Amino acid sequence: MDSGALYLIVSLSIVADIVLYGVVARAATGKVGPNAWAGIRTRTTRKNDKTWLAAHVVAYPIMRDTAIANGVLMIVALFVPLQLRVPLISLALGVLVVGVLFAGVQGQKAAKAADSASSK
Repeated sequence: MDSGALYLIVSLSIVADIVLYGVVARAATGKVGPNAWAGIRTRTTRKNDKTWLAAHVVAYPIMRDTAIANGVLMIVALFVPLQLRVPLISLALGVLVVGVLFAGVQGQKAAKAADSASSK
C-alpha cells in the first residue's frame, strides 16, 4: 500500500468517526430530532421524540468507544511496519462496521422498549 492510499484511508476513516459520533452525540442530547437524514433511522426510532432519544442515548457510548477504537487503530497503522498495515487497517474498519451495527441494534431495542413503555 503506497503512502497516498494509506493517508487517504486513515483520513476518511477518522472523518467518518467524527461524523458518526457527532450525529449520535447530538441526537442523544436532543439537538437532532427524528429526521430522514441522520441518526438511527428506523420506523421505531422515528416514531416520536421519546423513541428517538432512547435509541441514541443507548447508542452514544457504543459509538464513542467505536470511534475512539477505530481512530486509534488507524493512527497506529501509520507507524507500524508495512506488513502490518493492511491487517491493522482491516481490523480498524471491521471495528467501525461492527460498532455501527451494534449501536444501531441496541438503539433499536431501546426505542422498542421506550415505545412499549409509553403505550402501557
